Amino acid sequence: MSIKEIFGKKIKEARLERGLKQSDITKALGYESKSYVSDVENGYFLPQPDKLAKWAKALSMSQEEMDSLLADAKLEEMGLTDPGFTLMFKEVPNMTAEEKESIINSYKRVMKAREAKGKKKS
Repeated sequence: MSIKEIFGKKIKEARLERGLKQSDITKALGYESKSYVSDVENGYFLPQPDKLAKWAKALSMSQEEMDSLLADAKLEEMGLTDPGFTLMFKEVPNMTAEEKESIINSYKRVMKAREAKGKKKS
């Protein structure tokens, strides 16, 4: 599953947990048609950062909570489902989104290096 699909699933779950309809989010975001909300929830694309802030407000979430949803989706896309690892992102005080992104990118580089090393041995 791609990050877009994972994030779409997570944001839909957040909407449903709050008892909101797609039309509620559509209205809060200032759109006429539900197609944008549907496209995001179905994983066709990720909203840009400025739109994520509007999504957070529409879902009565803090920007921190929205960033956490996105980080969880990135981790899940990479196959990182270890609760201890994902909890680190939520428990480390004052870790910025940029720092989280840096850790994720470092992990990706390590995994690519391991994969390349494994191919050389074959």
